[in-house]
Amino acid sequence: MGRKLISLLLGMLFVSFIPVQADAREPIKDEIMYHVMVNRFQNGDERNDLNVDYNNPLSFYGGDIKGLQNRIPYIKDMGFTTIIITPVFKNDERGYHGYNVTDHYQMDERFGTLPQMKQFIEQAHKEKMKVVMELPLTISEKHPMLKDSSKNDWFTKQGETISLKSDQPGVQAYIEDVGEWWIKQTNLDGYYLTDINDFPAAFVNRLSEQFKREKKGFYLIGEGKNGEDIKSRSLDLFVNQEQSIEQAKELSRSGSLPQLSNHFNQVGGAFLDSPRTERFTRTILQASEHPVVRTKQALTYLYLSSSVPIVYYGTEIALDGGKGTDAHRLMNFQSNPEIIEYITKLAGVRAELMSVRQGEVTQLSNDRGMGVYLYKDEGEQALFVINNNSRAQVVQIEENEIGDDQELRGLVEGGIIRARNGEYSIQLDSDSSNIYRIAKDKGVNIWYISMMVFVYGGFLIFLIAASKKRKKRKLTNAEKQ
Repeated sequence: MGRKLISLLLGMLFVSFIPVQADAREPIKDEIMYHVMVNRFQNGDERNDLNVDYNNPLSFYGGDIKGLQNRIPYIKDMGFTTIIITPVFKNDERGYHGYNVTDHYQMDERFGTLPQMKQFIEQAHKEKMKVVMELPLTISEKHPMLKDSSKNDWFTKQGETISLKSDQPGVQAYIEDVGEWWIKQTNLDGYYLTDINDFPAAFVNRLSEQFKREKKGFYLIGEGKNGEDIKSRSLDLFVNQEQSIEQAKELSRSGSLPQLSNHFNQVGGAFLDSPRTERFTRTILQASEHPVVRTKQALTYLYLSSSVPIVYYGTEIALDGGKGTDAHRLMNFQSNPEIIEYITKLAGVRAELMSVRQGEVTQLSNDRGMGVYLYKDEGEQALFVINNNSRAQVVQIEENEIGDDQELRGLVEGGIIRARNGEYSIQLDSDSSNIYRIAKDKGVNIWYISMMVFVYGGFLIFLIAASKKRKKRKLTNAEKQ
C-alpha cells in the first residue's frame, strides 16, 4: 500500500472528528469576549512611552493599541470573537486605565494614535473579530468643561471621582455626539457602558437607535444591577455585575454551585473578574483553593452556561491581584499554557453547540456541587455536567428526561454513555466537567472499527514490506562487495 493512500485515509479519519463551527457569528449570544486594559497588555510602540514607571502601580506601563494589534492572533487563537477595550480617550497623568478623561475627542498619545486605532480595528475585522470600547462618564478634575459655568449642572462628585450626569439633556447630547464621532472615525463595533442603571431608559434607547443607524449590527452593552428597570432599556447585552461577582465567589471554592438563575435564558453576559473587581485568582487564593483547577472549573461554567462569556485579560494565566489598581497588573505572555489550552478547547465546544448558545436550558440537578443542565435547540440537545466537589461523584439521570435510545457523547473529556435500566449513570472525578452531545444510540461503530483495522493494518503491511526491501537491498549490496 502506497504512502499517499495511507496519508489520505489517516487524513479522512482525522477530519471526521473535527468539530463543526458555528455558521454565523452575528447574534451577540454567539460571541466570546476578551476584556483588555490597553495600557497593561502589550507595549507595541516604545515611542509613546512617556514617564513609564513599572514600580508605580498608578503609572502608565507602556501598553498601547499597537501592542494590542500585535496580539490579535493570540486572542483569536483562544477562540475569542470580540475584544472589549478600556477607553483610549485623552487622560490625565493618573489615567493609565482610561477613566480620567480630559478630552473625549482626542486619543491619548500614550495609548497610540488615531491611525493606529483605525489599523487595529481594521485588522480585527480582517480576522472576523469585533472591537467594543468602554464609554465612561468619569472625567478628570483637569477636564476643561469644568471651567465652563454653563455646565455646572453636568457633574457629580463622589470622593475623587467626577462623573457626567446622564440625566442632564446637555450631557446626553454630548455623549451622543462623542459616541457617533468615534464610530465614524474608527469603525468601532460597540460601546460598553458601566452603571447602566443610572442611565435613563429613554436615553439608552435613543443611543441604541442612533448608533445602529450609524452602523448596522452595532452592539450596546450595559453592565449594572439586575432589576425591573433593565427590561426597559434597549441593550444588546446586559452584564449583571452583582450576579457575576456572587457567581465567581461560589465557583472559587469546591463544594457547591450557583443555582440556576436569571442569567440563563436571556441575552445576558457574565464574567469572573473585571477592571472593577479583584482578580478571580485572588478570590481563589482567599478560599485556599488551587488557582489552575478552580479557574478551569469556573471557565467551564462560564462558557457552557447560556450567558455570553466575558474573560478579563490575564484570567487565562491565573494573574493575581486585589481590588483597584492591583487588579490591573501587567500581562505576562510567558506563563503556564495549561489554562490557555483548556479555554481554547471550551471555545471550540461552545462554537459547536448551538443549543448552548441559543437554546433553552433546564436544570436537572444541583446537589453537593454536582450540577446537570439540559440544553435544547431545534432538534439539538446537550447535557452539561459539572462536579464542583473535591470528591468524585455519580449522578443518575432518568432516560425519559432525555429521550429513548439516546447516547451521551462527551466533548470536553470524551467518552460515550448509554442508558442502563432506564437511567444514565454519569461519573465525574473531583473538580471536573464534561458536556455531552445527545444523539441517537448507534451501538458499536462498525465503520469506525473497520476503518481503524484497515488503516493500521495497511500501515503495518507497509512497514513490513519496507523492512523486507531494506533487508534485500543490504544483501544485494553485500554480494556485490
